[in-house]
This record gives sequence, C-alpha cells and structure tokens, in this order.
Amino acid sequence: MIETRHLAHVLALARHRHFGRAAQEVFLTQSALSRSIQSIERQLGVPLFDRSRDGVEPTRFGELVIRYARGVTSDLHELAREVELMRGLEVGTLLVGLAPYPSVLSGQTAIARLLAAHPRIQCRVQVTRFGHVTDAVAAGDLDLGLAELHNAEKRPGLVTELVVTRPLSFFCRPDHELADRGDLAIDDLMAYPWATTRAPRRMNEFISRDTGRAGFWDDGTGEFVPAIETDTMVGVAELASISDALMVATATVAENELASGRLRRVRYEAPWLRFNYGFISRRHRTVPPLAEEFKRLVRDIEAELDVREAELLARLG
Repeated sequence: MIETRHLAHVLALARHRHFGRAAQEVFLTQSALSRSIQSIERQLGVPLFDRSRDGVEPTRFGELVIRYARGVTSDLHELAREVELMRGLEVGTLLVGLAPYPSVLSGQTAIARLLAAHPRIQCRVQVTRFGHVTDAVAAGDLDLGLAELHNAEKRPGLVTELVVTRPLSFFCRPDHELADRGDLAIDDLMAYPWATTRAPRRMNEFISRDTGRAGFWDDGTGEFVPAIETDTMVGVAELASISDALMVATATVAENELASGRLRRVRYEAPWLRFNYGFISRRHRTVPPLAEEFKRLVRDIEAELDVREAELLARLG
C-alpha cells in the first residue's frame, strides 16, 4: 500500500532532482530515501525516476505520480486545517498577512493581544506590500489579510471587509522648506522625495504622470512607487527628520517624532489623500476562529486609534 510518506519523498526528489539534497529535506539518509522510492516503484510496477550521474529526472510515470501526490498532500493539509478549526481558540496557528500601515497601527498590537489571551496558539505574520498580501490570500497561503482593499475588491475569489478609511498627511523636518508654507499644491510636494509605501491605482487621477522627485508610476501594476519605498514603516520617521524626504503617514504613526519636535506636519490636505484598508479572505473558505478573534481585536484597536488620530490632528491644526 502506498503511504503518504512515500509520496512526500517522491515530491522532495522531484523538487531537488538529487537524492542527497532531497534526503536532507525529509531527514533521511540517502540510502533510506532510495529504498523508499524503490518501494513505491515496486508497488506501482513502473520506474518513477531516471537516474544518472548528474541527478534524477521524472519519467512519464513519475510525472503522473507527482501530479497526484501534490493533490493528496494539499488535501491532507486542508484536512488538518479543518480539524484545527474545530478545535477552536485554545490551540492552532493563525496565518495572517499585514500591509505596512495596518501592521504598525493595529495589526501587530492585535497579534500581541491575541497571544496574551491564548498563549498556546501560534502565529505566522507576513508584513509586505498590499498587493502581495492580496496574492497570498488568493493563493491560500494565508488565512486572512489586513491591507489596502483596492486590488482585492476587484478579484471575484476574494471577500473584503472595510475596517477604516483614514486620512494621510505629509511630515517633514522642522527646518524643511515646506515646514511653514501655506497654500501648497500637490506639485509643490512632488518637488521632494516621498518616503512611504506604494499607493494604489485609484490615486492616479490625483497624482500626475509627471511625478517629479516624489516617485514614479509602475506601468506593470499601475501603482505609485515612492522615491523611498518601504514595506515597513520602521525608521521612516527618522529618515524624514534628517533629510529632505517627506514622510506620508497618519499622525499616529509619526506621533513620537511630532511630540519631540523632530517632525512637523506639512500644511496640505486633500480628500483623496487617505487609505482604505480592511480584511481580505478567500470566498467559500471557512475563516478560522483565531482569525475571527483577530478581526475583533483589530476593530477594537482601530476604534481607539480613531479617537487618538482626531485628537492629534486637532492639536496639529
């Protein structure tokens, strides 16, 4: 009888095309892996791999087995996931993707609160640009995403839930040329490099193709790429405080630097200068209890942030 471990060994050998490297992946000796492959070949009565000094190549029979083995292991993964869902909040693993802004605003804090309340669970957190979060959720690699929704809303296999629409501001060092200027237009800001994350396509009607020093439009994705692009907001405020770069963020992200006087808010506001982020999940796939609890915590934190953001903006004028 073919066992799942034999299929895992076939897949490892197919990936590496080398017995030694494949054996290391599955924690076997090379001879033990060879015996495992020979065992499944005997059961099927056909060779699965052609051996040579340079490595191995799947035969036609091998390609067939590899294709089915991938399906079997994927189904087993889903089975394990469904069982974990039934076990509830006390054990399990949450796979979540966070875009840079929601990561520093509510995502990481929600993860911390989740772990504090349920210390036996595990979390795997991926912080990356919003487009990558969307792709990872669509591929089934993540239980949930928290990111800008523009891309995800247009994909039929995904479900989106808006969490917040929040205004963005420009921040600069106190002695920056724009620090005390009023009546600024967007073209004035584009004379300086912007330090932030990518912006979605929906902003292309407000930011011209002639982007100056601010950044450029990516023709492949349709996204605006700032001159100083980051997938994490850590260090961006420090960079803006010692250079001509303009930090684009919420007031709460820059709160410490604003309080210390290392950053000033640029006097420019526009209705379009905001981001819309929320939850992204796969349609027709059960969201695990851990993810539902994470969503509840994020909404609680975002409600707290709404109050703080409004207070900061009122003080900054």
